[in-house]
Amino acid sequence: MILEDNDDRIRAFERAVGSLGSDFSLRVWRDAPTMTAECGDALADTCLISLDHDLVPLSDDSPDPGTGLEVAEFLSRRQPVCPVILHTSNHERRWSMHNEFRFAGWSVEIVPPIGDDWIRSSWLPRVRALIGL
Repeated sequence: MILEDNDDRIRAFERAVGSLGSDFSLRVWRDAPTMTAECGDALADTCLISLDHDLVPLSDDSPDPGTGLEVAEFLSRRQPVCPVILHTSNHERRWSMHNEFRFAGWSVEIVPPIGDDWIRSSWLPRVRALIGL
């Protein structure tokens, strides 16, 4: 499960998860309110969660997309089910999200979006290690 609003990153995440094999599928949310409303039912089958923090509305008329911290707060009130990766460049909020998970007993790691190909070169190897591939 991924919270991400950038189309280029979403395509890169789709390619990365596709490279893991047919046993894995990707669910993407572009805003925090929708993710918190919908992700509860999917948690039992989730092997990894990856969250951005800063989200941009799709258009000027779109509702506020919220933040990754809202999702972290929501998930931290549930039993840990899988590792979490924080892939946000927002350094300050990254640690707020990290603490929400850590204090609730979740395994949480940070993979900052550094470089043009960070999803393939940094995020994907971390995912493979976390899910045991």
